[in-house]
Amino acid sequence: MFTNSLFLNLINKGFCAVQNSKLAAFVRDSIFFSKLDTLIWIVFLLTIISTCCMGSGVIGVLALLFAALNIIRLCFKQGESIKISKIDVFFILYFLVLIVALFGSSLFVLSLKGFFKNVTYFLFYFMSVYFFLNNKKKILPTVFLIAVIMSYESIVAVFQHFNKVEALAGWVDTSKMSNVNQLMSRAFGTLKPSNPNLLGGYLITGLSSIFAYFGLNFLKQDKARIGIFGGLFLLNLAAIIFTGCRGAYLGLLAFFGILGLALFYYVKKVYGGFSHIKKRYKNLLAGIIAGAVAIIAFTPSISRRFTSIFQFRGDSSISFRMNVYEASFNMFKDNPFLGVGLGNLNFREIYGLYMKTGFDALGTYCVPLEIAVEGGIFALILFLAFIIYSVYKGIKVVLDDNTPSVARVMIFCVVLTIFATMAHGMFDTVWFRPQLQIIFWINIAILNCYILEQKTSRKPNLRVVK
Repeated sequence: MFTNSLFLNLINKGFCAVQNSKLAAFVRDSIFFSKLDTLIWIVFLLTIISTCCMGSGVIGVLALLFAALNIIRLCFKQGESIKISKIDVFFILYFLVLIVALFGSSLFVLSLKGFFKNVTYFLFYFMSVYFFLNNKKKILPTVFLIAVIMSYESIVAVFQHFNKVEALAGWVDTSKMSNVNQLMSRAFGTLKPSNPNLLGGYLITGLSSIFAYFGLNFLKQDKARIGIFGGLFLLNLAAIIFTGCRGAYLGLLAFFGILGLALFYYVKKVYGGFSHIKKRYKNLLAGIIAGAVAIIAFTPSISRRFTSIFQFRGDSSISFRMNVYEASFNMFKDNPFLGVGLGNLNFREIYGLYMKTGFDALGTYCVPLEIAVEGGIFALILFLAFIIYSVYKGIKVVLDDNTPSVARVMIFCVVLTIFATMAHGMFDTVWFRPQLQIIFWINIAILNCYILEQKTSRKPNLRVVK
């Protein structure tokens, strides 16, 4: 297998040779190296915090700094090596296809800028896996920090909605509104740039972090904390609705769809079916569902935003995107194997040759289509294989009776993140922004860490009997 290949062994032997060198010994004796683990942790936390208040450039620099510091640790600390799972095979192959797409692009310089963004995410992901494997106790604090940030953004979003703060990029089609009450004040949070769709995607990506702590405290039967995190979860849901981001609404449907299936499986396995559940729990669940439906149905601005999803050409925003989809698909048909090159700068230059007059766009507004347009059919196949196999492995570990309860909750929440984020990504491309990328790859790194940990724990302990 690739994970045990000669190539990987050669890389680890190379690191081993560097670790045993005189330079490594000198570096290990320095004050900088003695504080390196602390510095890595601080930069990692700053990278996460920067996603809610800094621009793309600052987030990218911090992510690269985090990766660089981990590479230094890997090079000079004795006994360190790279570990990859079968999930990573698809991601590495996907990245190799992007390299081919880069050199096949007719606009190499512009494509190179897009490629560097992918390099940043690639390094950040693998170094996050490496970091968590060496600092497993920092997984829960990391998820807690993300939950705190999402809660903060939710509070800001609710405030913006009720105070009718005007979004800089919050277009709503008013042509078919019967009254002013149907106009939604769209929240955009503190993210840079100020965009409701960006906030919607950001909250969707981080929603499972709050739910994870709700689940962990449910296992402990800590009623006070269950109430706190349950309330924060509902606050996050309200904030997502107040963004008016219809892609995020679809992400919520995917989130609760998978959660519902998991709940049905759990109740059937543990209790033998819902008929054995106490009546008060049934009434609580029914009340929550009825309350959510009532809020949506009797709030004109929210109900109209939901129903506009199904208007297609009847809504100007959706109609605009359908025109972009058509032009982008034609781009893919003309460049099916290598794509047009990487990045939105490259995309815009070539999109102008295909777009309908008056329908300029920064991207395809669809993540799978964007990947196919930029990198070709093989990039799309490998990316989908990576996502599908990640979900498969995650569910497999969750269903394994030998998996600890905490690991089950964390892995299941990552699976929820993947479904919700990809559902949102079917109709928007804010997923490519660093705010979402950082949170998304941290989630995948956590999933991979638990998978690698379980794989290691299952290896037989071979002893030589004399």
